[in-house]
Amino acid sequence: MHAMTASIFMIKPNATLLRLLYALALCLGVSLQAHAAVTSLKKGASVALPEFTLLDGSVMTSESLKNKPVLLSFWASWCPYCARQNPYIQKLHEQVKDSDMQVITISIDKELKAASDYVKKHNYTFKVAKLTPALTAVFGEIKVIPLVYVIDKNGIIQEVVPGEMFEEDVLDMRKYAK
Repeated sequence: MHAMTASIFMIKPNATLLRLLYALALCLGVSLQAHAAVTSLKKGASVALPEFTLLDGSVMTSESLKNKPVLLSFWASWCPYCARQNPYIQKLHEQVKDSDMQVITISIDKELKAASDYVKKHNYTFKVAKLTPALTAVFGEIKVIPLVYVIDKNGIIQEVVPGEMFEEDVLDMRKYAK
């Protein structure tokens, strides 16, 4: 009986289960590594933004972003924390659209149709870029979502916020639009 009881409680993880747990951890904003390893880019670092390919196929050149503050938000259509934060990103976008500040979100969805359908369903008007090798070269592997960077007009990172933000914290980013 003892051997039978022991075998009932022995769970052999399989690759599908491990991938599911990793996806759940990513969705929950929990890195499988230490918080310090979320990104190599820290507040105060200088960053040169690459061009962005938007979901509609248009391109935002790095030149068009020079001397402008930029808020970047990494997200995915399947992430419930992103779903709660994206309305605040939309509200920020609406509040700063007449300033130089650029609000650009970057979908990490593997299927771009999922991101496009999500944006249409929610009537979001902020710019949505797809994750590209050029973005990965600058920001590294995205291990936590949502993930927000605020880069000032001089290309200096002013904020790095891994995980979901409250509405007032997202809207506080307006201070960089001035």
